[in-house]
Amino acid sequence: MDRRVWWIAFLTWMALNGLRVTTAAEPGPAGGAAQVTNSVGMKLVLISSGAFLMGNGESAEDAAAAFNKIYGADFVKPGFFKDEYPQHRVRITRPFYLGACHVTRGQFRKFVEDAEYTTDAEKGGKPGALGWNPETKKLGFNENFSWRSSGFEQTDDHPVIDVSWNDAVAFCKWLSRKEDKTYRLPTEAEWEYACRAGTTTRYFSGDDPQTLAEVGNVADASFKARFPGSRYTLKAKDGFIFTAPVASFKPNAFGLYDMHGNAWQWCSDRYDPKGYTPAAKDDPPGPISGDLRVLRGGSWVDGPIYTRSAKRSGLTPGNRSDFTGFRVARAL
Repeated sequence: MDRRVWWIAFLTWMALNGLRVTTAAEPGPAGGAAQVTNSVGMKLVLISSGAFLMGNGESAEDAAAAFNKIYGADFVKPGFFKDEYPQHRVRITRPFYLGACHVTRGQFRKFVEDAEYTTDAEKGGKPGALGWNPETKKLGFNENFSWRSSGFEQTDDHPVIDVSWNDAVAFCKWLSRKEDKTYRLPTEAEWEYACRAGTTTRYFSGDDPQTLAEVGNVADASFKARFPGSRYTLKAKDGFIFTAPVASFKPNAFGLYDMHGNAWQWCSDRYDPKGYTPAAKDDPPGPISGDLRVLRGGSWVDGPIYTRSAKRSGLTPGNRSDFTGFRVARAL
């Protein structure tokens, strides 16, 4: 039997019997070894089950002091970290596949054309999206913006942006029907577990914000050269002002690219700005009610404080902007 087939069969058997395959401290074969490519050319990485500490491991005072030291006194406003607590232990009991990269424009185009789908940004009522307007040189809502045209150049290898949570869910449903498999958005717990890949630091690359230069497209010297007023950028210059083609930076230990930066990633969960209420320790699905949906990872426009592994955000399901995208999960 092919070794990969054997391994997947073994993981499935372990999951069905409620057994833990690995732990966050022992990433094992999830580190990019078991990978498949689906019908739209999307690479999916097998993420083994395991446990990790979800949320911010620093006190709010220590975290604020660290970033105020970098950016100047009072940079961090009171309550900035409140939704990242309490830190709590979570078990991911079922292995799953996760996209190695964001869904790209090229992959999203196949969905739109095949399903004859109209995104929220292209529908009547209030078309458009939030983004950078090169004419006014300001951030604002533009009725002409959508995944097709974001106000700056993108190729089919860039992450699709200007897509809402609704659009991302519709893509997953289409792909599920197309392949007769279960595609969905990852839960917030699955996302953070996959992002950390066994680490407990601010970023999977370490605690130093400058380490992000090698692993993610975040606001840096290239960004600051275009937007001189930016005060929270990295010292490094990666050459990307806006989004970068997916997989342009180093992956984490699980073989996942762009978990920090490039575009915020929609998760399936509802978002509670007050923080976690960790009732479910195993495979938590998030709050059962709420108007907002979770976003993770930060984007090209965000500095290091917004791109930490523990950082959370939330927007309404119809919200779309040039810094929001997504990646998909697939049931094993």
